[in-house]
Amino acid sequence: MRGRRNSFALLSTAAAGLWAGAAQAEPWIVTVGARLAAYPPYEGAGHDVILPSPMLSIRRASAPNRFEPPDGGTSLALIDQRYIVAGPLVRFRLSRGDTNKLTGLDTIGWAAEPGVFVELWPTNWLRGRVEGRHGVFGYNGWVGDAAMDLVHTGHTWSASIGPRVGWGDANYFDTYFGVTPQEAARSPFINTPYDPGSGRRYTGLEAAFSPHLTRRFVTTIDVGYHRLSNEAAASPIVEVAGSPNDLSIGVSLTYTFRIFH
Repeated sequence: MRGRRNSFALLSTAAAGLWAGAAQAEPWIVTVGARLAAYPPYEGAGHDVILPSPMLSIRRASAPNRFEPPDGGTSLALIDQRYIVAGPLVRFRLSRGDTNKLTGLDTIGWAAEPGVFVELWPTNWLRGRVEGRHGVFGYNGWVGDAAMDLVHTGHTWSASIGPRVGWGDANYFDTYFGVTPQEAARSPFINTPYDPGSGRRYTGLEAAFSPHLTRRFVTTIDVGYHRLSNEAAASPIVEVAGSPNDLSIGVSLTYTFRIFH
């Protein structure tokens, strides 16, 4: 799922940091806003859902001011230095039902994926990022993602573009792409069991363009494309009831101000 670092879900943690910052009389830069995005509810879904989400970003005024690609999930930078940014994050996947061509397959509940991320910034225009996350609720397994972006941070506009790649373990692949003998026996559309194993989930590309409407108001348009790879794309679930192509698009508006200055 796509989001922004230090999102609204971490408001309580951020507020505690602001209180500490106030005691030290250190300025903070606060960005609030909202995002409307269309994205697949789970990988290989073959369709998008459209959902709004709040946005919140808080950083010390002394921290580097760099455009952050908006597909970073819900995360909190506990380390925010010139060359490295790191901290916890969480992503979410929506549920998968058992209707239409998914009839007979096991339902999958919504999943949360808590984990950690590390970003490396060798320069202000180049970012590398890796994530490791563990699924809970909907599935029990490990996934990882890596990204590299060319980044422009400007006064009138900002932008980013770069490749993406993801991996998953056998538990993740079995949940979303596997077909058990029992499911194959129940399904009127899929007749053969399928064991996808593990490995690369997708390769893709993400791009964002952010015109600055004023010094404080900024809008961002982001587009992402992921192509399922290897065993994921070959799953009969994807072939019959989904698509190996995942496309997402988001539009956001944010307002930035300074406090404790």
